[in-house]
Amino acid sequence: MISSNQKITIHCPIDYVMELFKNQDYFKHWQRGLVSFKNQSQQIGEVGSKRLMKIKAAGTVITMTEEITALDLPHLWEATYRTSGVLNKQSNRFRESEITTNNTTQKVTHWESNSSFKFTGMMRLIGKAQPQLFTGQNRQHIEDFKTFAEAMYTNTWNVN
Repeated sequence: MISSNQKITIHCPIDYVMELFKNQDYFKHWQRGLVSFKNQSQQIGEVGSKRLMKIKAAGTVITMTEEITALDLPHLWEATYRTSGVLNKQSNRFRESEITTNNTTQKVTHWESNSSFKFTGMMRLIGKAQPQLFTGQNRQHIEDFKTFAEAMYTNTWNVN
């Protein structure tokens, strides 16, 4: 098993961060490698809802199923991702605080993302030989989300 724990501070209020995080139309802007997704449940974004996702990674397109397993927004979002030979459990915790710089107070969102990857079959060899393929993508997604959210918040992002 491989674990990845990432933390990042987004210079936007938590309610704004959640608007962007939940909106499927924005996934393509921060989920690098996302080729497509298709909702498999009528209730989108609820516990138990599933999405079929195609992700380009390591030179190939991987099809995986995402299932939301826990939800307490704006503070908690958890899901599992399943594909042949890999089970990824993802836990995301968010909290808001204020920072003061030069007599200006700003609300920021702290995001802690924890992932665990379990492998079976041939994927055990890849997971053992190249764990950064899995942990690196998690870090890339939260960094890309931070860039996207902060640019949207300051109106410098073109969403087309």
